[in-house]
Amino acid sequence: MSDFDSKETEYLLLQMISQYEKPIGAGFLADMLKSEDSGSISEATIGRYLRRFEKQGFLKSEKYNGRSRGRIITPVGAARLKELAAERRQAKAVLDTIEIFNNGFGEHLRNLLVTREIVEPEAAALAAQNASEENIQTMRSIVEEAAHLTRAGASMAETDAPFHIAVARASGNPVLEAVVTMLRTDRDYSPEIEHIINASSVGNPSDHRSIFRAIEARDPDRARRIMKQHIHNLIVTVSQYERERSASVLPKGTPHT
Repeated sequence: MSDFDSKETEYLLLQMISQYEKPIGAGFLADMLKSEDSGSISEATIGRYLRRFEKQGFLKSEKYNGRSRGRIITPVGAARLKELAAERRQAKAVLDTIEIFNNGFGEHLRNLLVTREIVEPEAAALAAQNASEENIQTMRSIVEEAAHLTRAGASMAETDAPFHIAVARASGNPVLEAVVTMLRTDRDYSPEIEHIINASSVGNPSDHRSIFRAIEARDPDRARRIMKQHIHNLIVTVSQYERERSASVLPKGTPHT
């Protein structure tokens, strides 16, 4: 076998089989890997994987071309593929986070927001899949507290970090929880910038409720999409603030760039 580990091979084979409606065999899969420059696994090794997957219920065997035997993916296999894809995205998010923090402190605020946009949508998607009833109740309480503060005309900023950390905890992944907690408890920026970050929820009071509803409905795609948009809106808000602040300190008559 080549450079693949077992889980990576499992993902690649299930992913390729899922793309075809007709049964496919080990020889065809081996040829596909070579043609797509995805590495090389022998036909015999692939055959062993396919037999194991069939025993696990991920695949079922059917005839094609009237004689040869091939496999197609089952609903159980599709669910396993979705789980493996989530793990791959999560691993990439952590690696991207490490790379971003290696860039230095000069772009700290922007790096912080970009990192959140990478990590937190995946945390929300995993929360939709893995949240316990206790996790759901915690998020519901925070969302209800935010609504109470809004109705009272008060800032809901104090509920922002607890909500995002609760979502990460509900993901069931301690690495994601640790990363999000670190990001939301960072105090290396001024109170003024911290206020701008928290203001994203004040300006968009329905965002957290929408994210919570998607998680409660066990809809990972919707949870991911809404969380990503929520943080993107924050990046836009901060960028606009920076432009306005720069304009306000320019000497009169200085052209804007």
